[in-house]
Amino acid sequence: MANSLEKHYRDEFSMQNTISGASNLLADTARRLDWDLAAFNINRESNMPRLNDGTFVSTAMGWPVEIVAGWTERRMASYCPVMQRCGRVTDSFVWQCSADDPHWSKAKLTAEQFAVLDHLGRYVGGATTVPVHRPGGKIGYVSWFLRDASKLDERHGETYYATYLLSHIFIRRIDEITASNKLMFLRNENISLTAREIECLTWAANGKTEEEIGMIIERSHETARFHLRNAVQKLNASNRTHAVALACSRGLITVL
Repeated sequence: MANSLEKHYRDEFSMQNTISGASNLLADTARRLDWDLAAFNINRESNMPRLNDGTFVSTAMGWPVEIVAGWTERRMASYCPVMQRCGRVTDSFVWQCSADDPHWSKAKLTAEQFAVLDHLGRYVGGATTVPVHRPGGKIGYVSWFLRDASKLDERHGETYYATYLLSHIFIRRIDEITASNKLMFLRNENISLTAREIECLTWAANGKTEEEIGMIIERSHETARFHLRNAVQKLNASNRTHAVALACSRGLITVL
């Protein structure tokens, strides 16, 4: 039974060749298992990926725009207590979006970390999170959310094996898609970004202005603008935001 379930999930996700497709399947699977929502993070250094039109994957998965916007604008992934917990454990764990949760009271969270829980608590009650440790020391996770925190322990027990299995299959598939997209992108003779163009685009993706990028790369802001314009043209993007989205979706740059 366990082997057949694993094969079923692997077959389902192997048919998804885009991050958006795999993410939407994860959201659908969560609902089939009676979870309200699912979310994921590839690693602490990365923000959530975008779709080709610039919108965030989590929005397409059912998360409200205001929750996603707050998460990204305040860069909550970098100090999220869930991610930090994932770095210390390998088994799934249940947590609530409340400072009163004994799980967090023992962790001695900072004010910033409590702000993350408060932000999520505006829409959900808590989740069970499955850490996924990968080669190279990378750590990601998949969280399975309920709005009613009182049902978390019961749902966690009922779906423990499925959520653990699915989380690992999903993150592995995302890694495969990202690697494949990057390889295809680099093989395209018509699109070849220079190291400087990738560097400038990365800083732009992380909210830096042309003036700030120029200072970082120790060049003028005109030089930074030159590299950014070249990247937009090579990516056949309509504007800088679109270029950032395309580069993110292909794994060429990372939003911190």
